Parts: sequence; C-alpha cells; structure tokens
Amino acid sequence: MANVVETSDTRMTLRRLLRRPKYRYMVVNRIVPHLPWMALFAMATIFYKARIYAESGLYFSEIINNKTFFVECQRIVSVISQILPLISIWIGLEFKYVLLIYSLSPVIFFYFLFLFVYYGLRDRRSGLLMILAQTVGIVHSFFIPVFELYYAVPLLITFYAIWRLPFRYNVLFILLLLEILILLSHPMAFVLFVYLLLYNFRKENAKPLKFYLPVILVFLAVLAFRYFVTCDYGSGKLTTQINFFEPGQYLLYLNPAFTKATGIFLLRNYFEIPAGFIIVIIILVSRKQWLRLLLVAGTIFIYVFLVNSSYIVEPSGYLEQLMFPFVAIVFIPLIYGFSSKRRQGRQNLAVLLISALVVYRLTLIYSGSEIFVKRVAQMEQLIETARQKGGSKFVISSTIVDHGYSQLTWSYPIETMLLSAIDANDLTLTIVPDKDFDSDIIKEKIGAGQFIYRKSELKNYNCLNKRYFHFDIGPYRTINDSTPNSNINYTANDLRITINSKNIYPAMDTVWIPVTIVNKGKTPVYSGKGNNIFLSYFWVANNDVLNWNEIRTPLQSDIIGTMHQSIKVAIPQKKGRMQLKVDIIADDNWLGIYSQEDVLVY
Repeated sequence: MANVVETSDTRMTLRRLLRRPKYRYMVVNRIVPHLPWMALFAMATIFYKARIYAESGLYFSEIINNKTFFVECQRIVSVISQILPLISIWIGLEFKYVLLIYSLSPVIFFYFLFLFVYYGLRDRRSGLLMILAQTVGIVHSFFIPVFELYYAVPLLITFYAIWRLPFRYNVLFILLLLEILILLSHPMAFVLFVYLLLYNFRKENAKPLKFYLPVILVFLAVLAFRYFVTCDYGSGKLTTQINFFEPGQYLLYLNPAFTKATGIFLLRNYFEIPAGFIIVIIILVSRKQWLRLLLVAGTIFIYVFLVNSSYIVEPSGYLEQLMFPFVAIVFIPLIYGFSSKRRQGRQNLAVLLISALVVYRLTLIYSGSEIFVKRVAQMEQLIETARQKGGSKFVISSTIVDHGYSQLTWSYPIETMLLSAIDANDLTLTIVPDKDFDSDIIKEKIGAGQFIYRKSELKNYNCLNKRYFHFDIGPYRTINDSTPNSNINYTANDLRITINSKNIYPAMDTVWIPVTIVNKGKTPVYSGKGNNIFLSYFWVANNDVLNWNEIRTPLQSDIIGTMHQSIKVAIPQKKGRMQLKVDIIADDNWLGIYSQEDVLVY
C-alpha cells in the first residue's frame, strides 16, 4: 500500500466523491482493506443470536414491539442501528431475518463510513482508523452493538477526515450534523470532540473563524441541552462524578498502590493503548511538538480520571465500552502522525504491524464469543425444556442453572423471549431467574395477563407485537420443580444419556461437554434445590476407574421428555485412549445409567 495522491486544491464535489482514488498497488488496496470487514460481517452473521445481550436485547425488543425508534437519555445516535431492522419489521419479514439484520446493521453502517472516507475522501489513514475502531479495545462489547461510544468514535473519525480537507463552507452543514450525533451519543464524547479540534489546530492549517464559530456554538448548545434535559440515569452518573471530588476520593490518585493497579489494568487488558502511546511520545518528541504531546497525555489522564470517578477499575463489559475511546485518543496522533515521506520499507513494515494487530484483535473477538455461544445454547436448552411443561412464563433457579458463563442478567427474560420467538410466535416464552422473581416483584401481584419484562418491570401482554410474540394466559411455572423424586432408582430405568463430546482433549483441561438425556417414562425427574440431583462422570482406562470423586453439575432443569445440557468435566492427567462415562447422582447415589464415549487424551 502507498500514499493517497492528493492535490492542494482538493474540493468536496460529487465528481470527486465518485472518482476512484489512485492508490499505488491497486490490487492490494482494492482487496486487503475489505478483509477485516468481511470477517466482521461473518461474525455478525454467525453470532446473531448472541448479539442481543443486555442493552442490545432491550433495544431490539423495544423497536420490534413499538415499531418505531427507541432512544434513551437523548442519545439519538442509537437510532442508526435501528433503521434497517425497523424497515424489515415494517415490511413483515420473518423474525429470524429481522434479528439477523439487527446484528448486521451496525457493521453495514460502519462499512459505509469506511467506504466514504477511504474512497470518497481518498483518505487511507482515516479508513485504517475506521478498521482499528472496530477491532481494538473490543471483545465482549461486540455482543452489545448498541453502546453509544461504539458509534461516536467512527463518526468522530469521519468528522476529522472531512475537517482536515480544504472544503467549501456549505460542507459545514454536514459537519454540524456529525457533531450533533457525536455529542448526543455519550457525555464522554464532549472530551473526545474538544481533543480532536485542539489536536488539529495549528497556525499553518487553521481555518477561518467563520468555520470554527458554528462548530463552537453547536457544541455549547448541545452541552446546555444535555445539562438541562437529562434523564435520571445521566443525573445519577453526574452526581457520582461530582462526589468524586470529595477529599477521600480525590486522594486515591495520590496513593501509589491505586495508580499502580490502574496501570496494570490498562497493560493487561489494553496493551495496544500504552504501546501506541509510547510510539506517539517518540514521534511528538522527535518533532518537538510539545503542545500536542501535552494535549494527548492530558486527555488520557483526564479520561482515566473521569472513568475512575464513576466505575471501579476491574474487567467488565461496561468498563470495556468506556475505555473504547482510547482508540481515538491514541491512534489518531499515531496514524496521522506517521510521516508519509519515510522510506517505503518502513511504511510497509508499519502497515504489516497494523494488519497483524487487526488480525489479532479479530481473533480475540472470535475467541471471546465462546462464553456467549455457550450462554445462548443453555438458554435454548432451557426454552426446549420449558415448552415440554406447557405455558409461556417460567422461573429458573439461579444457583442450579448458573454454570459460570450463564450470566443471569436483568435482561434474561427479554433475551429468552427473543430467542424463543425465532421458532414461531406461538412458541414464544420468557424465563426469569428466581432472584429477580422473588426479591423484586411480589409473585401475587403478577396478573395472568402480565409478565416480567426485565428486573423490577412488569408489562401487559398487549404491549407485544402480535406478529412475532404470543403468550398464553396463566401463572409463572418453575423449570426446577422441588417435588421430591420418589422411587428415583425405578425412574432411572427409563433414562438414557448420550454424550456429545469431542473425540480428543488435552490432558488436565477443564471443559463443558454437552449431553442429551431422554426420559422414556411418564414420571418426570425433578431438579429442584432440595432434590440433591446432579450430573457427574468418571473416566475408565483399561477397565480401571481413574476416580469416582469428579465434578458434580446440578441438573439444570426437570427431565420430562428430552433435555439437553452441558456438564463440567476435568480431563485426567493420564494420557491415552479411554472412556468417558456420564451418570446421574441422586442423594449421593449413582443411578447406573449406561453411557459411554471413547476419548483420546493427549
């Protein structure tokens, strides 16, 4: 790849936007930049069921039931991901395809921005930044593709790509629209926007005052709007940050242990950011651009300070979203600061390193999907069991069902409703964890025509889009019935277990292995807390049992007909070919259900 051919009289015209850019190495420039996007499209398609986690599921539920846009706390940037799904809802597409379009919609929008800056503006650097903004700093956030900063940063890059050009005054209206979308995304976007303008401001490329004045006025107007017209959630966060300036909280930064913990957290979870910052320091020091160096370092400090004022610095999905703008703070001076006059070999090496970083980040996103894929699989298993019980509203035992990856969040009832609706609207149901069912809502207050929408929120059936959702009138039923299992040894004669394991596993690993249990009799096996019933296993090598005291996994739901679930299995230290046998333990007694799978341990 090489530099973009640009002239000093570049103008924003339709003819220029439609003209293909004259990059060197055209074959590479036509194919390679699109490969990361193809990977993102593929993952958004494969993991479309998993991308309704938390707020993403709430947003999708709201737009599909209300058939219009859903905006919280005046963050209008969220409507961008809702345009294509709403169109598909209005024309009546099947639920599965609406959900798929919802998953693809953000990637489509960001890819459009990439094409605009890369080909329309002939700005390869901004195009590269757009790719980095979709990969660096994102793992779990890929499965919540509605968080506002996810949209603010690419829009900020687009704004900066246009702002750097010598454009006509009428283009300013486009920039002001972008500015409004950016500033109405998230309060942290104000910091990023100021940083962007200050970083670009230099005497030799400063624009006339008539360009800056509308931008500043819009900034102040949106700031006033956000201050006077804010939601309770925003007010609460602002109050928390103001309280941070109390002496006890402020002095945390004078504590070396606190500062060290923050630094270790950034290095461990966002090593690209410190590494990129070191390179930026080297570039700016070598050019003696002290003010820019002060701006970059100061913005990073202010941003970390503001984030820490409201949130504990420990790995979490939401903190990952808040840390995401570091991509813009560090990589804008890094990418734009890299000299285009350096030798071609150095440029090729830089492109190679960035490409390797993108591949590495895409691999991280893919590997991070495992926990969400397992979670969706378990939800679908519980949905299948619930359908065999009849009804539309169910409660699960949090302690029994939680497998570590289960993440029984406030959005669990919404997500199970959406996943169940994929099969058909008359098969729709919702599942709520018992900790939310018992503690926050008194069971007797839930009407037969009501359901728990999310934690502490009841809704009536008439709020649902009847094309996609249908609930039966009735009470909540339990998936983990506490009825005692009388004559369990007799019932065990009707049970069959199939192990769906791989053929090979590494020694001393711990894995989740799916199994299928079929109850051919008429008596259910109940999985309630008091029944002390578990799935367990043992390994047999050369007709010798290696160990009987293996991990016990609670039976996650009642066994009525067919029940699927995963069990936690520790792979033995001994290597070689052996047999894995899975059985049910009830009241500390193995039931003796035959099951066996040959496995190679290496």
